[in-house]
Amino acid sequence: MPNAKGGKKFKRGKKNTSFEKKMIYKDPKEDQEYGKVIRAMGNGRFEIQCFDGKTRMGILAGNMRKRVWVNKDDIILFSKWEFTTDDDKCSIIHKYDIDESRKLQSEGEFSETINLDEENEFNEDDNFQFDYGVSDSDQEEEDEEKPVNEESMDDIWGDQSEVTGVKKLPYRHQEGVSVIDIDDI
Repeated sequence: MPNAKGGKKFKRGKKNTSFEKKMIYKDPKEDQEYGKVIRAMGNGRFEIQCFDGKTRMGILAGNMRKRVWVNKDDIILFSKWEFTTDDDKCSIIHKYDIDESRKLQSEGEFSETINLDEENEFNEDDNFQFDYGVSDSDQEEEDEEKPVNEESMDDIWGDQSEVTGVKKLPYRHQEGVSVIDIDDI
């Protein structure tokens, strides 16, 4: 087996390292809460819709910068700032992936009003059609008036010799001649 990774110390490491990721839950003693990222504001700051009903500005913790990428609609764990009088800032300390957030919801960590997949739910009632300025009664009348054209679709544009000025040449076919000579053209 060739060394595809490179470096002479590649084979010294363990091959089959699989570990189970430990689930991180909120700690009420530390003033931690769950939230959903609404939008990124730049420089590691995010607008968060907290599951306690408030909107806060979350700042990414230093140990997560350039290691964990937080995007819109991600479920995160944040810690409220105790040292400020206003309760509108917090520190983002953990990002949950999709499987972890669904597991938290199934365990009852989120309230019942929280919907994780609100962006992706489509019902048949949500579909609508455009009428393009034609009322329903006019459209039904047009459908009834249109007869089915049983003519051949060979001459769909009609006789174009009047428009283009070019007449269609007759087709010449001689029996027994399978090779076309240039002089015949």
